[in-house]
Amino acid sequence: MDLIGGYGSDEDTDSTPSTIPQSQLIHAPMCSAPLVSVSSKAPSQLVKHNQKSLMNNPSANVVLAPMNGPAHPFKFNVAPVGAKQAGMGQIEETAIEDWTFNEQYQTYQRSGFAMDSSSNAVLGDYEAYVQSNGDTAQTVRVKKTKKEKRKRGEQELADAAAEIGDGLDGPWAPEPKTEEEIVEEVQEVTPEVVEDTVTEDTKPEAEEPQLPANMHIVEPDEEEEMWERVNERKISYTLPPRPNRGSYINEAKSTFHGGELFDYQGRSWVTPPSGIRPGDGDHECFIPKKCIKKYTGHTKGVQAIEFFPGTGHLILSASLDGKCKIWDVYGDRNVKRTYVGHNEAVRSIHMSNDGMMFLSSAFDRYIRLWDTETGQVKGTFSNRKMAYQVKFYPNDNNIFLAAASDNKIYQWDARTGGVVQEYNYHLQPCSTITFFDEGRRFVSTSDDKKILVWEYDIPVPIKYIQDPTMHSVPSVTLSPSGTHFAGQSMDNSIVVYQCGEKVKQLRRRVFRGHSNSGYACQVGFSPNEKFLISGDAQGKLHVWDWKTTKPFRKFQAHDSGPCMGAIWHPLQPSWIATCGWDGLIKLWD
Repeated sequence: MDLIGGYGSDEDTDSTPSTIPQSQLIHAPMCSAPLVSVSSKAPSQLVKHNQKSLMNNPSANVVLAPMNGPAHPFKFNVAPVGAKQAGMGQIEETAIEDWTFNEQYQTYQRSGFAMDSSSNAVLGDYEAYVQSNGDTAQTVRVKKTKKEKRKRGEQELADAAAEIGDGLDGPWAPEPKTEEEIVEEVQEVTPEVVEDTVTEDTKPEAEEPQLPANMHIVEPDEEEEMWERVNERKISYTLPPRPNRGSYINEAKSTFHGGELFDYQGRSWVTPPSGIRPGDGDHECFIPKKCIKKYTGHTKGVQAIEFFPGTGHLILSASLDGKCKIWDVYGDRNVKRTYVGHNEAVRSIHMSNDGMMFLSSAFDRYIRLWDTETGQVKGTFSNRKMAYQVKFYPNDNNIFLAAASDNKIYQWDARTGGVVQEYNYHLQPCSTITFFDEGRRFVSTSDDKKILVWEYDIPVPIKYIQDPTMHSVPSVTLSPSGTHFAGQSMDNSIVVYQCGEKVKQLRRRVFRGHSNSGYACQVGFSPNEKFLISGDAQGKLHVWDWKTTKPFRKFQAHDSGPCMGAIWHPLQPSWIATCGWDGLIKLWD
């Protein structure tokens, strides 16, 4: 009220205002900065959540520390990137093979422990892991329960007998033997028998069987063999049974069916007839019209055929009955010689440049080097791998290459009997080997849908050919000029590649119209490279024009099963030989 009384009235203008007391102001210190708790971590050690580069070297605890700052208002228990939220925690996706996962799963169910694929740590019962020496469900030795129980029972009886004595005392002891019975027993065991008795201590060690001089077996060590067997289980449906360690193939034999080994002039039966000389292929070619000869003799399907190099007066065939045969072309057109040296079906054959030797590989995992004239085996080679194709090195008949089932290509030396080089860059079993550029380079195909270009004797590819649209190429043939090679693709087409200075695909030159999926049908060229031929899964023979890629003609070559092989005669302009799984070889003109 004192303040109100201090004001003057409008009516009393002459009155003087009263004195107003000054209010006492309190001056308090003021701080504009907010309160911040001092942290033990310096700001320079904090890492932003979206930072992609670091200017310092923070420790792992700093980089892996949880994110600081306000939480998202509408997200709770957010799982990290690549993980799934579950009721019991978080589930992270991990890439692991089905076979490996099943192995560890069965091991955990069986023994109570498993191996972490990322860190190789033992999960579960560590004592069980130590007692089993780390054996998984796939590698553990399966115990024979009956045998183990019998052995355990015998051991318990032996221990009980040792505790109570030898049983010579007591009411149940046998009657003691007389002196006469003891003398008779001693006389029965003569000194000669005692000297010839062989105990386990004196038993000599079994000697390893001696291999023939021309048999070369490269056995992997036990650890490598174990891993090979594990890997082969994944593709066991495509591989023959693996032979046991130390087992060997039977001895080979050959039978000559011709009249005489030498003619009146002393020439061998493999010598070309007089008047037939190798040609350059520069002659006009025509499409055959009819079958002029059916070669019968194989009991199962015929997998591959090949003319004698240069002259074509003989045909070499490989069959699924494990035999190879040579047939006459110009004379009586009968079988000349049979080569029996494989226990399983023959997969691939290849003749040397002069035709005096040839290679054969079969599903028994052996490679045979044959003498064409005498039928003798010059060498037997095996490293326990399946060779899908074998090829001589064009410049040396003592060297040959084998496309194997363990994703490698092996280079063998027939003189030493060993592997001198390995080409290991494919990811699945290799299918074909094709030399070009006068033997200086070669291409290889595989089930991994890649085509690799190699330089001879250098185990590093010089070019990769891979495309998402590519398919597996199980059969490849080089053109007579050596400038192109054609491959049987598994998408019912034939692809062509240029193999000059550069190896590249000719995408406009693709041959279609046949059905070959699932079969490695052989591709053939006419000597003048005017036509391209191939069989198909329905037993038909297809002929295309090489330049226009248009179908020229097709006809039924084999009635039962696919037509696996089709080759053009090197000298005759209209002769084509075909083979199929009906067990026949046909000559067309």
